[in-house]
Amino acid sequence: MKACPARIFHGWWIVLVAFICHAVNTGMIFYAWGVFFRPLAEAFGGHAPVASGFSVLQFAAAGYSLLVGRAVDRHGARPVEIVGALVLAVGFLMLSRVHSLAALYLCLAGPVALGSTCIGPLPNNSAVARWFVRRRGQALGIATAGISAGGIVFAPLAERLVTAFGWRHAFAVLGVLEALIVLPPVLLFMRRDPADLGLLPDGLAAAAQASPADLALVEREIERSVRPEVAFRQANFWLMAAAFSLTMAGLASVLLYQMPLLVDRGLPESVASLVLGATAAMGAAVCFCLQSAGVLLLWTTRSMPLLACYVVLYGYAMGGNATLFASLNGAAFGRLHYGAIAGRMSPFLVLAQAIGVPATGYLRDHTGSFGPVLATVTVASLLAAAIVLRVRLPGRLQPAAASRTNPR
Repeated sequence: MKACPARIFHGWWIVLVAFICHAVNTGMIFYAWGVFFRPLAEAFGGHAPVASGFSVLQFAAAGYSLLVGRAVDRHGARPVEIVGALVLAVGFLMLSRVHSLAALYLCLAGPVALGSTCIGPLPNNSAVARWFVRRRGQALGIATAGISAGGIVFAPLAERLVTAFGWRHAFAVLGVLEALIVLPPVLLFMRRDPADLGLLPDGLAAAAQASPADLALVEREIERSVRPEVAFRQANFWLMAAAFSLTMAGLASVLLYQMPLLVDRGLPESVASLVLGATAAMGAAVCFCLQSAGVLLLWTTRSMPLLACYVVLYGYAMGGNATLFASLNGAAFGRLHYGAIAGRMSPFLVLAQAIGVPATGYLRDHTGSFGPVLATVTVASLLAAAIVLRVRLPGRLQPAAASRTNPR
């Protein structure tokens, strides 16, 4: 008799849902905004008011993230994402009908910001962190690759919709697409915790048949989980908040102004949108290629210089901003209160972006060049790298679990 094929661990379906939500949320809110920037500026009085609109969205999202993080920890990602998908769809439909700057700001601060927060990194990374311990970095890396996928798909799609039908109809179409793409996988696959299905993280044996080592691993992960109020007082929290605020502010400024910069230099909007999408594609491709190169170096070399190259290449490959933030959060504070802790940290990151984007426009308008902006972003990124190296993580789980089951 043939052995029955092993079932796919349900955690990987959670990763798939997270990938889709990251792609839709980032693609429609972040990358597509660069496409809508120019027509909205023409309709509502220039670049500065529209850039301020994005800041309004970010400020509102910073407030919502505190509530969403708590809701995810208490009720799981599924109900939060169902509500978020519906609210965001309504927000895009409302954007298609705005006729004043005030109405634009209200839509962005209300349903768009709330819906985006509810299907964004907070619920998805929290869900993935609950379903994986040993393979958390790999799972989060795959899930957050959806961020680049969103840029590849939705920047060119938004440009084609705006060109063919105008920005109002484009918003309406994207709103309907968002609900159709996000709701089915969330309803079908998203679950709160492995224990709800009688499972353990990482696809380990079902709880009833788990080995002592597997159970010790899970117990250790639960024991080291830090409560939000405790994490808030730790140096790791503030180091991570400072580092990622700096780098995310620079990232938002560069990507949101990339398309206007290229159009100002005489490139057609279709070409500028393709460059924006290609930036996302290259982000994924470069990380994958560097990861492969790093593994080859680790595999073949015994020299310290080449091992140093491996550390740089592979560290960069696994260190995409979203993945690194999610992985560090889980490693530093555990999985039980991931949502609440990320919710407390998110306002700092979001506010940094909300300040960085209009500051970019201000510098561009007053200097006549993007040069000072890019120089500032470079310095901020280097400072963020220096700060994040000071984060101190607890000991690895496997040795701890082993020591518990094999005492000396």
